[in-house]
Amino acid sequence: MLTLHIPAISCEHCARIISDTVRHLDPAAIVQVDVGARTAVIETRADAVIVQDRLAEEGYPATPA
Repeated sequence: MLTLHIPAISCEHCARIISDTVRHLDPAAIVQVDVGARTAVIETRADAVIVQDRLAEEGYPATPA
């Protein structure tokens, strides 16, 4: 399980982009985004570094929480 702090999260639209980005890498991923806490808990088989890189490309740089 990967827990990320994503400061750029501000709304449900952001949460949807984050979820879609992760699921593009791993369609079976489970993504739970907490907009208020600006975090995402992700269960995925994708490499954590690749997930973070892809999120940064989408405008959502993330660091381990």
